Amino acid sequence: MTIKEVMKMTELFNASELSPNEKRGPSVVGIIEFAVGDQKEFTGEYIPTDMRFFMVTDMNGQPYQRVISYDDIKGVEVEDSAVTVQFDMGDIRIRDIGNGTAQVFADFVNEQLDKRKK
Repeated sequence: MTIKEVMKMTELFNASELSPNEKRGPSVVGIIEFAVGDQKEFTGEYIPTDMRFFMVTDMNGQPYQRVISYDDIKGVEVEDSAVTVQFDMGDIRIRDIGNGTAQVFADFVNEQLDKRKK
């Protein structure tokens, strides 16, 4: 990912979605492997907060933001420079993350999941 691509993803996130008490966690930017029509890869960002999870993608120049409850996430796995989020609807992988943020991201999300199990 180039700096320009990372900055573009940051601009796509609608921060006004966050509630006043909501805390944003460490995000990851990369290539999300998600099939829509003929296209199977999108530049995107996973943004966890202490309350919910956001998936933001650039779908052919159009921003797409999906808000996901932690109740719909089973776990997160890290492998090399990729993260796989295990959603109830199926696994979605984001790769080419770089900058060593994958494990920090996964630890934060798994911590949020653990809090909800108690």
